[in-house]
Amino acid sequence: MRHPSLSLLAVVALLCGGVVASNAQPAAPAPRHAAATTADVVGATAICPDLRQDRNVLRTRVSAGVAVAAKGVSGKGSLMAQPLSARGAPAQLPVDRPGQVAVDLGSTLSGDALEVTARGPLAAGLELEQVTRGEGGSSRGLAGLRCEAPKTEAWFVGGSTQVGDSLTLVMANPDDTPALVDVVVWTSDGPADPRPGRGISIPGRKRAAFPLDQIAPDKEWLAVHVVVQRGRVAAAVRHARLDGHTPKGVEWVPQAQPPATTVVVPGLPMGPGRRILSVTNPGLDPTVVSFQLTTPDGQFVPSGMDALEVPAGTTLATELAPFTDKSPATVKIVSEGGPVVAGAFIYDLQEGPVREIAYAGSALPLSGPALLTDLVIDRPTESTLLLTALGASATVDVTPVAIVGRDGPLPAAKRVTVPAGRTTTLKLSTFLPPGATGRLAVEVRPAPGSAPVYAARYLREHGTRGPLTTMLDLQGAAQRVPLPAVARDPIVAVTR
Repeated sequence: MRHPSLSLLAVVALLCGGVVASNAQPAAPAPRHAAATTADVVGATAICPDLRQDRNVLRTRVSAGVAVAAKGVSGKGSLMAQPLSARGAPAQLPVDRPGQVAVDLGSTLSGDALEVTARGPLAAGLELEQVTRGEGGSSRGLAGLRCEAPKTEAWFVGGSTQVGDSLTLVMANPDDTPALVDVVVWTSDGPADPRPGRGISIPGRKRAAFPLDQIAPDKEWLAVHVVVQRGRVAAAVRHARLDGHTPKGVEWVPQAQPPATTVVVPGLPMGPGRRILSVTNPGLDPTVVSFQLTTPDGQFVPSGMDALEVPAGTTLATELAPFTDKSPATVKIVSEGGPVVAGAFIYDLQEGPVREIAYAGSALPLSGPALLTDLVIDRPTESTLLLTALGASATVDVTPVAIVGRDGPLPAAKRVTVPAGRTTTLKLSTFLPPGATGRLAVEVRPAPGSAPVYAARYLREHGTRGPLTTMLDLQGAAQRVPLPAVARDPIVAVTR
């Protein structure tokens, strides 16, 4: 879900070689490389890079939680939050063990970023999510975002800089020293001029909003590669559409998996409107790709989508709407040549001129428990969990772990079987009786021995001017962190 990618801290012991004086014959040299090992995650950081509040017109809801720890991991920890621009002591959140959540964070912040840090066993399952709800203009709609860890590289697939489109890259620097970033963009017409995106400086404990039309003006179907040359940043891309005074949708473009020859985009929801798959070839040579759709009825390669050429440095956009009008789908992209990146654009249609958009990002299968930190259940809102087993049959446990804002017995867990080569849906409102309202934290965990399974959540609200939508691909918590293999100096024998 790639984990969302939390910043991981671990203690590494280094092995040192020695020099020995002896009259003996030279000893056999010790192996130069020890096998890589893993260690418990003991620290993690995630950042929501752009909180927006505007009285009753625009409200960002941020929630943090911790997935239930893996077997053998126990004990309490701490969860702390502070504005990115603050330099004082962070505030401790009321979360000290897995399964708890903290909601409505950063409600007083506007035009700032929020940094959340976990220590101890909590770090192994940190999840931070924000959803902004806008009532009008270019902010009208739901814009959801998994708040990621600061890192040195990020990929995004989606967005446009054509007339009426606003595409903004937001980068937050959590360190005290400046970060230096290069931004590279590919479009449907080929690679953009890289010079405007070179050497972007972001001061320490600050964030920067960079309009992507400065790099690729009047282009569509973009792919963006953020490369940090010095330091690290938490990056996000926001896409807003406006036709005059008529809202046409708003959404955060999710981070994509790095280029690979096999890419999976899970959880395209069914319904009227456009479903456009974007595949970008960042390489120097053309490649040929094929698309396989996995639906509730089975797997198939649509006619004409078994061999599509993607020129070097170019994005290919393909309409999938005929296959998703009445059925959700997960798409697997296979490249015969070099690695590619991919994502999907979801354009909701309804009566009237107002529109809404969402994005589905590429993802890995769940590697462990994933957490939906603030699931709103009410009459106009429906959250749907989409689960896909590309290979063998998979089993998933969906478990409420907290009721937000009140105590009481938790709803019973649901075990979902996903048949081999199928996509299955679960309406999350079924955790409460019909007509009931509430806010839940829900854990999604592959059952022991389950085959790989992909997961995404589609949130759709029936607004007075049409639906409001947003997507989120689920990612398993990083319970362990790999340690690098270490090198031992050979023992040198010296004879007198």
